Formats: sequence, structure tokens, C-alpha cells
Amino acid sequence: AVVSTQSTGDLAAMWFVAVMMLAAAVSAQESPIILASKDFLNDVIAQDKHLTMHYLVHNIGSDTATDVKIDDTTGFPATEFEVISGSLSATFDQIPAGTNVSHAVVLRPLISGAHNFIPAMVTYKNSNGDELITFSSFLDNNPILSISEYNRKYSPHLVDWLIFVGLCTPVLLIPFLTWHSSHSKYESLANKAKKS
Repeated sequence: AVVSTQSTGDLAAMWFVAVMMLAAAVSAQESPIILASKDFLNDVIAQDKHLTMHYLVHNIGSDTATDVKIDDTTGFPATEFEVISGSLSATFDQIPAGTNVSHAVVLRPLISGAHNFIPAMVTYKNSNGDELITFSSFLDNNPILSISEYNRKYSPHLVDWLIFVGLCTPVLLIPFLTWHSSHSKYESLANKAKKS
């Protein structure tokens, strides 16, 4: 059988590509793979009310990620948010394979209206010292309620309830007093009739 040199060259090239893809897949499995999520723990986001942001960083790879840094300073400018507790950036020396770390920061929104909660940037290094970049989950546009809108929807409305009770009291008290007066009058007459 005669084998052409061109098909032998194509076969060698295909073997080379297959070996390179296998090597890339093996090296990818032996490196850290970071997944990050970003979420707020509040049910309602309102101006001048505390907003707790929670970051969760998972290493789903098979190698330790080192020098892991979360940076969310661009997502919360100082002109729009005040940091109450924690920091918008965090550093972890390492995240072993198959583990996770979390970070939280408490903010106070200074503005109201729709806000675009952009992803936080996460940088980390693999065992070769290469710096890799990934981003957290995306929260999209979320409304930040104004103080007046928040109070209208979620305040206890104590003044409203006091006015309601004040207006209902005469409506209930006057018929009760009338009934009580006539009941007492007829009770005393009935008692006098029994005695005589």
C-alpha cells in the first residue's frame, strides 16, 4: 500500500492539534477557576438607609488561587454611596481549590432612582504567577427609593393610626354610653319592681 505524504502530514497535524488541546484541557483543570457573586442582602434599597452588599468568591478549579482581590469601587462612587462599615475592596492571600470566601460591606445610598449595580472585578494569580481577571455576577438596574417614597410605603404610619383611632372613638363611644345609660335605668327600675 502506498501512503501519500500529504495525508501523512495532515494526520500528523491533526495529532499535534489533538495533543495540544488535551494539554490545554489538562492545564486548565489544574489551575484555579474563580466564580464570584455579588448580591445585596436588603429587601428594599432606599436613600439614607443601610445597604449591605455581600460578595461570595468560589474556587471551582483544582489548584489554589493566590493574591485574590475584589474591587468594587467603580460600582459605588463616593458621590453616590457612603461606606458605613467594611470596604469596597478586599484581599485574600489564597483560596484553596473547592473552597469559598465571603466579604460584606455596608453602604448608605446618597441618591435615589435607578442604579446600575455593575459587576465587581476579581483578580487572582495561578500557580505560575499569571494574573487572571474575572467579574462577579451582574445585578442590573435596581431602584433606590427616595426618603419620601420609602416612608410612604414602609413607615409605621403612627400619626395616621392615631387620627383613625381619634375619629373612631366618638362613633363607638356615644352609642355605648347611650346603651349603658338606658340599660342602667331599666335595671334600676326592674330591681325596684322586684322589691315591691
